[in-house]
Amino acid sequence: MSMRNPSIDREGGEWRTVLVYGLGASGRAASRLLLGLGAEVVGVDARPAASLELGELAGAEGFRLLAGGEPAEAPAGIEAVVVSPGVPLERPLLADARRRGLPVLAEVELAFPFLDGPVVAVTGSNGKSTTTALAGAMLREAGFDVAVCGNFGPPLSAQVEPGASDRPAAGSGERSSRVFVVELSSFQLAAIRSFRPRAAALLNVAADHLDRHGGLEAYTAAKRRIFENQTADDVAVLNADDPGSRETEVTARRRLFSRLAPVDDGCFLDGRRVVERDRGGEPVELFRTVDSPLPGAHNLSNAMAAALLARALGASPDACRAALDGFQGLAHRMERVIESGGVVWYDDSKGTNPAAVLGCLEGFPDDSVHLILGGRNKGADFAVLEPAVRAKAVHVYLIGEAAGELEDALGGSAPVARAGTLDRAVAEAALRARPGESVLLSPACASFDQFRDFNQRGDEFQRLVHAIVGGGPGGQEARV
Repeated sequence: MSMRNPSIDREGGEWRTVLVYGLGASGRAASRLLLGLGAEVVGVDARPAASLELGELAGAEGFRLLAGGEPAEAPAGIEAVVVSPGVPLERPLLADARRRGLPVLAEVELAFPFLDGPVVAVTGSNGKSTTTALAGAMLREAGFDVAVCGNFGPPLSAQVEPGASDRPAAGSGERSSRVFVVELSSFQLAAIRSFRPRAAALLNVAADHLDRHGGLEAYTAAKRRIFENQTADDVAVLNADDPGSRETEVTARRRLFSRLAPVDDGCFLDGRRVVERDRGGEPVELFRTVDSPLPGAHNLSNAMAAALLARALGASPDACRAALDGFQGLAHRMERVIESGGVVWYDDSKGTNPAAVLGCLEGFPDDSVHLILGGRNKGADFAVLEPAVRAKAVHVYLIGEAAGELEDALGGSAPVARAGTLDRAVAEAALRARPGESVLLSPACASFDQFRDFNQRGDEFQRLVHAIVGGGPGGQEARV
């Protein structure tokens, strides 16, 4: 069996056997795509076979499983490796593959040549999922058939339809009513080769995943790869208010968004209006701040970025406004859980780095927040939180592995309780919070010390809040 993949260096070459490293959702989708295209697949995962959710891959013709360990070398006969986002590129097997000259590709890179429409791509340290969902909603309002996928939603490989190998690649310039709006992590971008979005955004760059990338410079470089294959016919959306984004060099048309100052090409805040300027022309209203339903200045920036991405594919301002009007926000991203006794509770479990916490705190009045922090540190410097905590926090509740680091970094900027666990933090905050104040879970940390992921942490927070302060799901004060 063989497959033809236009993304490999050997143009017109064929892969007969491909190794897929990591069998989570993206690895399984990549395996199904490869099998459908005629390749044999060797699936590798460190977890035992019994703990894997292989579905139809189990027993599939052409699929061979190596589970319960990670070989140091690629098996004989492997011609390429597709790597899942959760697998560090420094693993011995991947190093061996690169020494042997084998292509090592991200799952999104594998899928890209077989897509039947243009790609809109979003990355950044914070706000990726919200911006991706908003851009998708705006393009739907504009009449496009939209698939929202990638790091947020189903894997990109799952969007490839049968017979895709006979169609032109997504970057071919052919017009299509189908658009793929893809959220991309630094892990995915580190292993692209020819992936070329028609429009791409780098929302911001803040210290995150430094434990994986080894430093801010490497992390930033991975994020910026989103633009590396674009041409002058494409659009690069950059945040004029964020140095890591603003200072990125691009070949594509450079469009900026800013809450702080006018820009010559892009959109900016003008009083209560967001206006768009096209290459130095007269500003035209894009939407009003009241059209954005999400709290926080950072979410206004996300809406501006999404609008520029949608405009790059021809969406009208009316479509952007209509999408904003109907947008409900995403779970665990500054999600308002309940108001009880004059205290508002917010779930921002997705706030897994200090920059995300700072963005949330910016929208609260001074001396009004009961802040729950903690979890597993990803190499971040928590000291950057100290000024905002001093200004905004009434009390801080620390949980998880990083509690000690956080307490040292905050340096007495607010009263601190070493709650240890989320249930104790919620209980203590419920006792201390007064009418007019808010309780905010925005941990600045990963969840993996106590929870499966940020979703489970957020779900448990909401369950505890409803159980402790009343108004359970479906009741009078259920989440909004």
